[in-house]
Amino acid sequence: MSLAEGLLLAVLGFITAVWGYKLARLWASLLSGIALGYVFYQYSSYELQALLTPLVLFIIGFIAGAMIGFAIFKLAISLVAGFAVAQSLISAGLFKANEISLIVLTILFAMILYAVVDKLLALVFVIGGAALLFIGLLLTPLPMIVTIILVFLAVVLGLYKNLKK
Repeated sequence: MSLAEGLLLAVLGFITAVWGYKLARLWASLLSGIALGYVFYQYSSYELQALLTPLVLFIIGFIAGAMIGFAIFKLAISLVAGFAVAQSLISAGLFKANEISLIVLTILFAMILYAVVDKLLALVFVIGGAALLFIGLLLTPLPMIVTIILVFLAVVLGLYKNLKK
């Protein structure tokens, strides 16, 4: 990799470490808005399309979808992670394999994860961003001690920005 690629990787790593969780919520909101906007645009009745143009329907769906996506981001991640944990425990044979145990365990783990998902995701983005920053800075002629100090500062800043309330 070249110096320019290393610098780009370092910048992306810093952005991910400091603002990654907030960017992920924004991205989820945008995708939800686009999806619901498309549904409003594509599947609305002919009468409604005659009253409002398809572009207006898309904009209404986009705004509604973006607000819904932003609001349920934490819940959706908790449910998906709760399902993954429940399915893993059932697959390992620790619980009886049936739908009732899967649903109960999914809800139980989703409730537990809901309480900590903000902190865990922030930590994941800080660690991932710091790793990208470190790899990017290794491709520059900076001394190793400077690289380590910069990565440490990015981790501290990322944790401060993401975990303060």
